[in-house]
Amino acid sequence: MIERTKDRREVTLIELLVVVLIISIVAALAQPRLSHLIVKARAADAISDMQAVRMAVYNYQTDQQEWPDEMGPGIMPEGLDEHLPDGFNILKEDFTLDFENWGGSPYMIGVALITSDPTLGLTALEMLASPKWTLGDKYTWVIE
Repeated sequence: MIERTKDRREVTLIELLVVVLIISIVAALAQPRLSHLIVKARAADAISDMQAVRMAVYNYQTDQQEWPDEMGPGIMPEGLDEHLPDGFNILKEDFTLDFENWGGSPYMIGVALITSDPTLGLTALEMLASPKWTLGDKYTWVIE
């Protein structure tokens, strides 16, 4: 006959369910903060790419003594790719970049972030220096 000792402790199903419930509550409380941090990281990545285009535009202007021509969204102005890091692409999974050349006096140029994710666009715009604006799915930063 097998004797059970009174010292032996087993985990009951109720105790296991309570632990799972507590872990679920903690995860539910942490999830919104984690989502916000993920969006901020994606926005920082987009801003980094916008900064790369900005520096390439300034280098292009220094070399050519003129600003790059306006092209459509996701199309690299001719000659600008020489001033961008190797492998740089203005078409990304979450967004597309668009170089803006409005001309005028004073001369105005900018970089636009085009995304269908308004949270990403508004977060990036919030993190950028002025002047900036948004219209639809296009979040624009004036760089000159």
